[in-house]
Amino acid sequence: MSPLKYYYILSKKEEISKLIKRIKRGIDYNKRIVYNNNSWISCNFEGNGCEYTFAGGDGSFNRIDYTDFCFYVVGSVSYTNRVGEKLEDSISSWEPGIVIPYKYMEYRLKLYMINMELKTALWNFENKDIDCYLFDGSLYSLIIQTHIYGGRINGEIIKSYEEIVEYYKNYKKDIKNEIYEDLSNNKLTPLTDTVRNIEDNNLRVILEQVEYIVLLREIIKNYGDKFVGISKTSKMSIYSKKYNDGTSIFKTLPDMGIFSIIEGTGYSKPVNLADKKEVDNDIYYNIHYLKRFNFDINELYYQFVRLDRRGGVLNITSFKKLDENFFINLRDISMRGYPLILKKSHDEVKISDKDMKKCAKLFKLYDSRDRDKVL
Repeated sequence: MSPLKYYYILSKKEEISKLIKRIKRGIDYNKRIVYNNNSWISCNFEGNGCEYTFAGGDGSFNRIDYTDFCFYVVGSVSYTNRVGEKLEDSISSWEPGIVIPYKYMEYRLKLYMINMELKTALWNFENKDIDCYLFDGSLYSLIIQTHIYGGRINGEIIKSYEEIVEYYKNYKKDIKNEIYEDLSNNKLTPLTDTVRNIEDNNLRVILEQVEYIVLLREIIKNYGDKFVGISKTSKMSIYSKKYNDGTSIFKTLPDMGIFSIIEGTGYSKPVNLADKKEVDNDIYYNIHYLKRFNFDINELYYQFVRLDRRGGVLNITSFKKLDENFFINLRDISMRGYPLILKKSHDEVKISDKDMKKCAKLFKLYDSRDRDKVL
């Protein structure tokens, strides 16, 4: 970076420092509001769990863009862990593929990854005697994913909602049957053959989304009370808006920032994101959009927990209220307040650029890459 660039950047130092101080004051102010409303429950999580058997997993994907196609690898890893015992391997899978055209590539590959993660969860529910499956991420984000197709991708309006509903009605039975058939054969492929073999690219994009909705519906309908999302990050501002008395200008500060500066272990009083009295219209609509697929969610709880004084705050989402006993069990399979299942899965499932280069060589893919083109 040239000295001139540094000059322009550093000229804003004082302005940025003042803004950071204001944000910190806003977080501290909102923390007091949360305390005053008894939204944080201090708890030492005393006692031994020794009751729950957990499973959990994570997914990953990476890609290489060539001039005429995209080569990708997507994977999912899972483990089981009974409280007081060691982690055990569960089902895992990686799958390479080629996809064209480039349209919506990042979105579609992310969907492939989540499909594999959900199929991994469903396989564990069907084949393992578990009390809870830990999903690495927010369950609310899974619901948001169900209607991106009808909204915008990269700023572009894709299709009408009505179209995907019709395709859902026409294809859901075949896709559902094939999902369970694949799982019975320990296959975690991102797409069923019903979807993969569609020659019309536009239709295939739609059916990729339909498969995701079918899959998510099966998990929530059959195992929702055992499905829990855990995230180390969150940008939502539910508590900030809910308890703001109107005097703070920082009404949309992330809740994670507020709860992260609360000392000690404990958990927040859960907020039901599916309750119109608890959240704003956008969040309420995002969840109840699923009614058009004949499945409604009346409970989706959102809260925060710190399991270890040395650890960070976790964002928890669940389809039923979680009690103190659940958090005691969760603490007992965690290290520094974070579940070992998820850490192990995250470390194992990574697909690095180096991995992609090795895979490309194995497949003898020597075509020119997009970034090698002279502009």
